Amino acid sequence: MNNISELARIEFRGSLGEAFKKYSQELEALADRWRTELEIAAVDAEAAMGSMKGHLLLFGLDSKVRARRVAKRLKRAQDLAASVGDSADQFQRSYRRHFIPS
Repeated sequence: MNNISELARIEFRGSLGEAFKKYSQELEALADRWRTELEIAAVDAEAAMGSMKGHLLLFGLDSKVRARRVAKRLKRAQDLAASVGDSADQFQRSYRRHFIPS
């Protein structure tokens, strides 16, 4: 089974607060890298598809519209990656709120 090495190397032993903080930070960084990669891929994919020839009388406008629709899937994945980063931060805060006495 393949692991995400940045996350797999963090063990939930010893100080759980520190382990969860590190895990949360690594997960946020990973999600940010995914979000950035998906943003770049969406722009590149849309540009590549948009440059394809479409219907002759439409001057390629139909290709651009279809390209936008296809690239929209990558943009949705980008939003999901951003949501993962937000959830990572909430994971750590939730642990502190429920298990660390004030």
